[in-house]
Amino acid sequence: MRKSLLLAAGYALIAGGAFAVLWCGYLKLNMARVQREASRAVENARRAGPASAPHVVVIHRPHQGDPIGRIEIPRLKVSAMVLEGAAPEVLRVAVGHINGAALPGARGNVVLAAHRDTLFRPLRAVKPGDEVVVTTAYGKFRYFVDSTEIVDPKDIRVLGPTPDPQLTLVTCYPFSYIGAAPKRFIVHARQQLRDRSAGE
Repeated sequence: MRKSLLLAAGYALIAGGAFAVLWCGYLKLNMARVQREASRAVENARRAGPASAPHVVVIHRPHQGDPIGRIEIPRLKVSAMVLEGAAPEVLRVAVGHINGAALPGARGNVVLAAHRDTLFRPLRAVKPGDEVVVTTAYGKFRYFVDSTEIVDPKDIRVLGPTPDPQLTLVTCYPFSYIGAAPKRFIVHARQQLRDRSAGE
């Protein structure tokens, strides 16, 4: 009897492990698919005609899941598509643009979030002065990291509007924490206006 129970438990563990591997594989494939489709959509919009000014995009807010652009942090080898919203289904496959925050190129605080164990994991090595490039259908915008901080999840101060163009990156902290992380890791960056090249 005991041997049968041990055998059944062993089979259950093997099946559970196989399911976990398959599920992780599915998530990665789905993320890759969404990233490709979003990249294609932004590139097609960029080639479609005259570039839209950022203030027009702010007036016509994107819908949940719409492609916003691509974020790149060259030194950290980060390159990922940004979709509108921060719902779980968005953050599973992309970097999310927080609803209501400024859009890249517009005045205010552009807030982007992603999981610490996927697309924003390299942020653990971010340093002041690191360049962050956000490319949209209407232009390319360069930001440079000013500082980082660790805050409580209820500290929404970091999501608030700013008088000048800034970029705020948000992910969970600590990076190696197992389960729901208790803190948030925040990266603050400022747009270098003279480097802005709208319409690229």
